[in-house]
Amino acid sequence: MVKRAVLSLALLLLLGTNEAQGTIYEIKIVKEKERQGAPSQLIIYKVKKGDTLYGILRKFHIPPIYLNKVVKINKLKNPNLIYVGQRLKLPVGKDSQGKTKSSPERYLIPSVKVVGGKVENEGVFFLGEKKIDYRETPKVEIGGKKFIVDLSKSLDEETRKALGDLGIEIIDGKKLKELIEEQIAGNFLDIKKNGKIILGLNDILTYHYDYMGYNKLSGQLTIINLKPDTPCGLLGLLRSYGIEVLQPKAPHLDIKKEGKGELKILPGEGLDKLNSLVEILLGEKGKVNELGLELPKSKIYVVYDYVDPEERVKLELSGYKVAVLSGNFLADVEKLLEIVPLANKRINLILYEPPLSKDKNFRSKLEIKGLLVSTGKKEWFLVDALDKPEEIPYLLERGINLIIY
Repeated sequence: MVKRAVLSLALLLLLGTNEAQGTIYEIKIVKEKERQGAPSQLIIYKVKKGDTLYGILRKFHIPPIYLNKVVKINKLKNPNLIYVGQRLKLPVGKDSQGKTKSSPERYLIPSVKVVGGKVENEGVFFLGEKKIDYRETPKVEIGGKKFIVDLSKSLDEETRKALGDLGIEIIDGKKLKELIEEQIAGNFLDIKKNGKIILGLNDILTYHYDYMGYNKLSGQLTIINLKPDTPCGLLGLLRSYGIEVLQPKAPHLDIKKEGKGELKILPGEGLDKLNSLVEILLGEKGKVNELGLELPKSKIYVVYDYVDPEERVKLELSGYKVAVLSGNFLADVEKLLEIVPLANKRINLILYEPPLSKDKNFRSKLEIKGLLVSTGKKEWFLVDALDKPEEIPYLLERGINLIIY
């Protein structure tokens, strides 16, 4: 609910004394303390079998951009892990509770700006005794023409006729999409629609687009999406492959520092690198000597493969757990973690956009192979390299704690 709005008279037109039309004027909302349409209250939802967090958001018509807010409200350590019977607090507005269900085509309104149009969705247009609320029926300008978009068909015939007499056309969602596509066709070449691209050699990015073509002026390969579901980190990754993405502007996500992933790049070679990893995972600084890596606190010795078996036995008799280096860094890490022990597993990390979406519902899917290690306090994902350095900001944006060795 809007608590208070500061209004300014933007336009005043007196069209003679025609009583049928009366006085016509437009009021624009200059400032609002609370933005219309944002979830304004909380409900409690009990998790059922088969539920996913993303599926729950869809069920209550909560935009994916509020995922971080849901995670924060419920103090979820891992949004992928919810259990049957768990009670979740969900931020919802009128649309979420079904009181004022909005048109499924409403997502098209912000897309007008993507193709160079204008949108007026905060104001009121008075036509005699008739009132047209731009928040319900926005005014758009596209291709040099002005329209009122009546997605819910709330305008009566009398109002439609009066607007038509003023040269203002009333359109629905289908017509609006046609106009948007006309603008895309006028500015891009070799346009493909509702397709997908697959990028990468080792780290595979699958991306579904709404439209893709070459900008007529610059020749730039460009994707045009009608929903703001590609985050900044992923936009940067696509840009590294020579692809620009145009999409509606998304509301600012409130990602706190503790919600972002952490990056560690292991310095040095061999045992020095392994020692750096141990310090990150165990908080213990080891000692590298002629035998190998000694961890006095944990009573572990990682020895070179040329160390005499008799010397290894002596270390074991003195209370040390001994691991022998193989020359393969990842295999040596796994040996060490088994001795500590720390839970670890080679996995194929998959990140979806929107988060937690799967199958045909996703915009993008990034797959990266690596080693997942859990210290109890934090989970780390170890990789030897990435196809693109631009993957790093995206992984951190998604809350992945990353170690590159």
